[in-house]
Amino acid sequence: MSLAELNQVLDSSRKSKHEDRKFMGALKGIDIDKGRGESTAFEEVKKRAEAKLRGMSEEQLDLSEVGISIEMEDE
Repeated sequence: MSLAELNQVLDSSRKSKHEDRKFMGALKGIDIDKGRGESTAFEEVKKRAEAKLRGMSEEQLDLSEVGISIEMEDE
């Protein structure tokens, strides 16, 4: 398994656990997502680090995740 595949598995596992906790909280009348922003500082740092490791910008990383590749020409 490649590192990218392992990251996807880990992300899926985290999302699944979060949804389970969210459901259990909802049963008790607790909104665990209250006050949670669109993205956290940790996720932003993680994205910047991954882009730097791959040698691309954050925008290129976002596009590559959806299957769009941009090649930059050196001047």
